[in-house]
Amino acid sequence: MPRPWTETEKEIIRKTILNKSRKLFEKYGLQKTTVDEIVRAANISKGSFYLFYQSKEELYFDVLEEVESEFRGKLFENIFQQGVNRQKSFKGFLNQMIELMTTMPLYSEINSSNYELLLRKLPEETLKNHIQRDQEDISKFFSYWMDQGWMRKVDMDALNGLLLSLIHFIIHREDFKGSNFEASKDLWIDALTSYLIIEENEG
Repeated sequence: MPRPWTETEKEIIRKTILNKSRKLFEKYGLQKTTVDEIVRAANISKGSFYLFYQSKEELYFDVLEEVESEFRGKLFENIFQQGVNRQKSFKGFLNQMIELMTTMPLYSEINSSNYELLLRKLPEETLKNHIQRDQEDISKFFSYWMDQGWMRKVDMDALNGLLLSLIHFIIHREDFKGSNFEASKDLWIDALTSYLIIEENEG
């Protein structure tokens, strides 16, 4: 009987699975990547895979969270700079967030179909914890901006809900025809920025 893995070995295997699967997901997408391909790339058995993940969808979500942590810091840092128009800066921030979600290899393929698949396959607690972590992280920046007088003080739960609705809007972008998505996106950004952001002459 083989000896059990140490915690260090488990972490090495988990990172190997994440790294190898990320390359496969980026190349083939969620639905076309199979567990068999993942275990071959990671050089583990299928039984070993299921000791770490219940499904490839759960693994995909883990990879997404890793990618998200990579760009979140860059996305939020230095939005409001001395002498720069705040509304223009905030619009740039929102546009960059949308661009990342629609062009990055992993995020860009999350359409309404794949999103529904993830909702069906992922444990409810996993989704709940992810949303809560996201909202807590984003709230830190919003609270700071409000304290600095750059952003109007509003209910944080309502603001997080509004951003979540934007994410759902992006996920369902294929449901819009022609230029409707771009036009709706620009109007949404203009309206949110005009209401939230306080310019120096307003303060």
